[in-house]
Amino acid sequence: MRRLSVVLVCLALQGCAGSPLSNLVSGQRYQTTSDITASWVGSSEDDLVLSWGSPQNSHVMNNGSKMIGYQYSWLTNGSHSQEWGYVPDYALCEQRFLVEDGIITRWYSSGDCPKRPKGAKLIPASTPVPKPTL
Repeated sequence: MRRLSVVLVCLALQGCAGSPLSNLVSGQRYQTTSDITASWVGSSEDDLVLSWGSPQNSHVMNNGSKMIGYQYSWLTNGSHSQEWGYVPDYALCEQRFLVEDGIITRWYSSGDCPKRPKGAKLIPASTPVPKPTL
């Protein structure tokens, strides 16, 4: 009877894969936008552009390094805004990278970026969420 209980609990948790309870039990968490942005440090600018597309803005500095940036926004409260007479709010996510000699060395991600972006993967819960370096 005890084995049956253990098997049933394991099956129930497996059916909830990716849920907060299952992640707590399995010791995993979803990647944050900061995890994904920070993972590009050490990669080439060309690889980033091939993956993310052309940046919305860039600036070459006097020392030859380059700052490139990506931005995207989405509607946060737009349902029925026409009917109820209020102006909808938008969230803006900005991600910037410092490129030195063609390699990404620093990064920044604004606070409005989604905590769990689309396509986020499960990683060990012990992995600290990185802090921006720009």
